[in-house]
Amino acid sequence: MKENSILDLVDMIYERGFEHRDWDSVLEKLCETIKAKSAGLFFIKFKKNVYRVLGSYGVPSDFSPEYQEKLGVYDATGTIMKALPEGTVLGAIDHKTSKFDHPDFYQNLLLPNNVGYISALNICNNTEYFVGIGIHRGMDQEQFNDNELKVLSRLYPHFRRVFDFSDILEKPYEKEEVLSSALAKVPLGLIAIDADLKVHFINDLATSLANSVFGLHIKGKQLFTDKVSSKKNLKSKIQNVLDGQILATSLQLENNNNVTPLSITITNSRVHDLDILKDEHQISNFALMYISHPDLCSHMSLEVLKEVYNLTTSEAQLALALTNGLSLQKYADSKSASIQTVRSQLKNVFNKVQVNSQTDLVRTLIMSSFNIIS
Repeated sequence: MKENSILDLVDMIYERGFEHRDWDSVLEKLCETIKAKSAGLFFIKFKKNVYRVLGSYGVPSDFSPEYQEKLGVYDATGTIMKALPEGTVLGAIDHKTSKFDHPDFYQNLLLPNNVGYISALNICNNTEYFVGIGIHRGMDQEQFNDNELKVLSRLYPHFRRVFDFSDILEKPYEKEEVLSSALAKVPLGLIAIDADLKVHFINDLATSLANSVFGLHIKGKQLFTDKVSSKKNLKSKIQNVLDGQILATSLQLENNNNVTPLSITITNSRVHDLDILKDEHQISNFALMYISHPDLCSHMSLEVLKEVYNLTTSEAQLALALTNGLSLQKYADSKSASIQTVRSQLKNVFNKVQVNSQTDLVRTLIMSSFNIIS
């Protein structure tokens, strides 16, 4: 099984999964990777008999509405997986036994859709709701093998982070208050900004970095830079991100004080119906600027980062240094280590965080900031 396919899947989970925009494409890529004929992402509230299909691939067009209206109550896969912990991956359904053990499930879901084998992943399983993925093979095929199920296990933490973040945003009456609090605690300076450099949101750390020393100023919700060339470069990169030409980009923001420049990473974010991130014209399409300075202490928790990704202390220190904009050579110099040693450590970090480039590493740590706040 190609590693690049798994890495592409991880990218798609974050890119398409946030705000639940396009789970169908994620499931299509998953089926392609592990040779499944179809798949579904299911949200269930058992106590209230609420059954929803958040995404699907390879099933009839009428499956999702029928599942939500009447078929969900027969879903034996959800019932089986509900009894197991989050993160569990299991070959849950064999049509030969389900025909007798779960006859309603067999007659209403398996047989009409030629589903013979289902393996499932528990993403969320709590007192409020259950979220899981079911991947399917036909009655003339075989159950998924251990290597194929390992792919689901590797993807679990990424699915979980997306749903944890979505859970924060979707609290019906606390949405804006919770988002404001969460964004204020992101362990990097964060500015939500539009193509005209108008600031829609700024957290505390970004406020402290937006001062005359570092060449970044904010007056009346408008962002300014020391150098005209820096402003032109910044606007160009923001526009490229907002136009969808690139997913993320970075730059060093020079200043007039000959101090180490700020490091800025820019990503796109489309957040709807969040008044704290809109101006009087109800603009909600903006770029997120993550700002850091290599000479300042990171607000990320080293210990939690080690625990989340199973990094050693030196590996976690390297990951945080790169996230804060330090180059490999400068980090090596600061540790009196050879560049070869640092590159070897970086390779280990890539393997553990499941990325294959420095840009992907920084992007992953940024996207998972809500999960590693101390």
